[in-house]
Amino acid sequence: MTDEELDEFRDAMEEQGETLRKALAEDLGGDADNYRTRPIADGGE
Repeated sequence: MTDEELDEFRDAMEEQGETLRKALAEDLGGDADNYRTRPIADGGE
């Protein structure tokens, strides 16, 4: 994967995430920013 392809992939993932956050806010209430991913303190282990 080239750097350009990786950048395009990241942009697409961010756009998809925004769409998902908006849908969650609409369905469950609250603000779309409430549904942003949050890092886990232990790294998920």
